[in-house]
Amino acid sequence: MNKFESYYADKFEFKNLDLSLSRIDNALKEAGFNEKSLGSIIHIAGTNGKGSTSYFLYQMLKLSGYKTALFTSPHILKINERISYNLSDISDDYMDNIFMQYKDIIVKNHLSYFEAVFFEAVLYFAAKSPDFTILETGLGGRFDATNTSLINNKLCVITSIGHDHAAYLGNNIYGIINEKLGILRESSTLVLAYNKPFVLEHITNTVQNKIEFIEKDMIVTDKDYPHPYNENYTTSSYIYKFLLNKDFKYNIELKLPPCRMERLGNIILDGSHNMPGILKIKETWKKQNISSIIFTVTNDRNIENTAAILKQVSPNLIVTTLPDNIRSIKECKSKDVTFIQSPIDAFKYAENNFKGTILITGSFYLCAFIKNYINGSRNEV
Repeated sequence: MNKFESYYADKFEFKNLDLSLSRIDNALKEAGFNEKSLGSIIHIAGTNGKGSTSYFLYQMLKLSGYKTALFTSPHILKINERISYNLSDISDDYMDNIFMQYKDIIVKNHLSYFEAVFFEAVLYFAAKSPDFTILETGLGGRFDATNTSLINNKLCVITSIGHDHAAYLGNNIYGIINEKLGILRESSTLVLAYNKPFVLEHITNTVQNKIEFIEKDMIVTDKDYPHPYNENYTTSSYIYKFLLNKDFKYNIELKLPPCRMERLGNIILDGSHNMPGILKIKETWKKQNISSIIFTVTNDRNIENTAAILKQVSPNLIVTTLPDNIRSIKECKSKDVTFIQSPIDAFKYAENNFKGTILITGSFYLCAFIKNYINGSRNEV
């Protein structure tokens, strides 16, 4: 672990979560941060699709010759993935240097894990003077650290909206929409991805901002970007054109973020941690001859309902846990589901009992754990 990770090793991302902007605002003020140092800022919120939308746009701008920064979450294998500049993640040394330089401010303001990562990110980006900075929200929008009051001149983007993080955002879908809309400033233009009609109607009736709509007939149909990533690619292309007044025309296939439809031999890593995402997982893979599924979610989700949906993709569903994670589920009471506590044992069970393609889904942390195991750790166990 780098020095940042060592300091936050026992604090965790969702432990003692207190949704407020005062801590990050004060810390950035003390550090002398100025939003102009980030170039043109694109702020992306939503329930699903914001990660791939951010990553597509990041690649488009960099390939077009622009210095581009990206803050995203969660990470898959290493925290450095959250802080990326010109398609390269921040190094441990650079991350440690920023942490030690500003540790007094971080400690004084009691920055949470997520707040501190974001704090380091924008200071790192500021030193690089990018042309564009893309900021992906972590949770909600209104009280997300990325929505600091020190960043106001920005293009706002909202991707697909559905129920998620009910413990923090509530169960009311309109309340969730309003939390996402909290990233808007009075002068902000909003790029609104394709959503269900009631979402569009509510947003249209709620905000006074200029809205750029992604219509259904605008969504590309391309084998390289199957559903739902074709929707996110379309949104990214629209943002690109809005920013630069030209189409993205490079003859190159853009990469998906890690653990999105990622194939490692007969293993597919396709994380999706909420119900709207799981429904899209079902639509994507139900006709693809999946032999078995390994799956888990955090303890704020309904594991039994989700299991019932995934069994429509494969009858061989194995539910597991998240190692060393205080938010992990402890059990699954669904019938005709195999529960194996250890993800490694669950993976071995699937390999030994079901021939064919194994889908790893649910928590991105599970996908990361299995990916790390496949890429080398399996030889050491």
